[in-house]
Amino acid sequence: MKKGTNKSKWILIIVSLMIFAIGAYFFTDSSEEKLAHSTDSKPMRKAKSVDLEEFPLQWREVDTFEQVHEFYEERIHGLSLAREKGLTVRPQESTSIPDKDGRMQINEVWHSGTTIHVLYSIDLSALTRKDSDDEETKYLVQPPSVESINIKSMNGSDQQSFQQHSQPLHPRDTVVFENRVYGLLQLPPITEEWGYNFDPHDIKDYDQEFLTSFNLRIDHRTIETKGMPVRYFHDKDGHVLQSYTTDEVYADDLVTVEPTSVNIGVASSYVKMKIKAEGKEIGQSVHALIKTEEGSEHPVRLYLNETEEENVYEAWFQPPSEPLTEAVSLELGSLHIHDDTPYSFTVDMTQFKDHSNESVVLNEKVGEAHNTDIILEQVDSFSGTNMNLQLKYEPHEADQEEKLVGAQLAPMNSLQEEREKFVEVVTNEGETTEANIWGHDNRGDIHFQSPALRNAKEITVTVNKMVYAHKLGHTFDLNK
Repeated sequence: MKKGTNKSKWILIIVSLMIFAIGAYFFTDSSEEKLAHSTDSKPMRKAKSVDLEEFPLQWREVDTFEQVHEFYEERIHGLSLAREKGLTVRPQESTSIPDKDGRMQINEVWHSGTTIHVLYSIDLSALTRKDSDDEETKYLVQPPSVESINIKSMNGSDQQSFQQHSQPLHPRDTVVFENRVYGLLQLPPITEEWGYNFDPHDIKDYDQEFLTSFNLRIDHRTIETKGMPVRYFHDKDGHVLQSYTTDEVYADDLVTVEPTSVNIGVASSYVKMKIKAEGKEIGQSVHALIKTEEGSEHPVRLYLNETEEENVYEAWFQPPSEPLTEAVSLELGSLHIHDDTPYSFTVDMTQFKDHSNESVVLNEKVGEAHNTDIILEQVDSFSGTNMNLQLKYEPHEADQEEKLVGAQLAPMNSLQEEREKFVEVVTNEGETTEANIWGHDNRGDIHFQSPALRNAKEITVTVNKMVYAHKLGHTFDLNK
């Protein structure tokens, strides 16, 4: 989409300053109640009074707007710091909800890079049946929901919609304050084809205004609101808190690791490093710690992504919850490496006599590799055609150099068919199906489904490769 101008933004700022100076009030187009000016994300208009106790939905009510802020900050990592650094936008735009006695308002928007957080509120009066005089049928029993969000460029030349899973305004995901229910939408960044399939490297600085509307599901009806002008703003450099480098290189008989940069951000952080493992395939995970001079430690799980550079990987992680103000170091605990050695085991299917949901605890050793016992801990059968096998990996010693671990063998962003090519399940009658394996640390799970399982007396499960953790145990001092 083409970048718009900031003309509308400056007009809104000037008008807001005039309102603040003269203490004026404005009227909405569907209510006689006045708008009250606010300098934060609090709505500028008094909502029509509604008796919350009459709603069958038990929304949680808070007493102050500060508690609304806290509600959001508990759910959105880094929001408090983003507000402090001026990275959020407060549109203060509301719109009427057609055929409803109330309005919807966008109170704040934070484009954190990979996610756009939209903080909104809806008048409780819009969630009642407008034409009902019967108190028993006036209030909704089912939570309303947000079905989709639609954006349109201010000149109307470009238009997109993001269709998401319906998000009900459930009491556990909302709060009520002064006759409004407050909710949250989390969306992918706006791209040419808006959706979750995007490359993080494509996220650049962004500053554009769009008419924004919502499809709401209220009382079994889908209602589209009118568009509100909303500025979507992302300052990439503004989201960086600290950048570090190191000149150190770690090497042992198997691997060489060289972190080249570490960026700590408001919403997300990343490590970039060169990794070589002669004759071995690098796995997807590194266990690490970010440590401060004062002794605090922040565990992070680094999921490696290949870059265009040979043997160079990037790993994104959630920033530490507290600012890093002193000297910092990065400790790499272990690196996952693939081993092409397969292992197999059998499962007695006569244990599952009925085609119902059953679980059998086995705790049987079914294999051994890298000084680690492979334990078939439990088998779960669902309706006789779906099965889940729980594996446990028990190292022989607590601090050994290598040990088997649970991990997904296919890349994190792979399709389902790619994930299922690493495990094969064969019944005693020769029927074959593929399975998916995933896990973490000492736990692994294998899941598969096949109608042939109903008649099988025994199945043989073959895992075509395994993942083991190679101990690094090295700390890199980071320099700003």
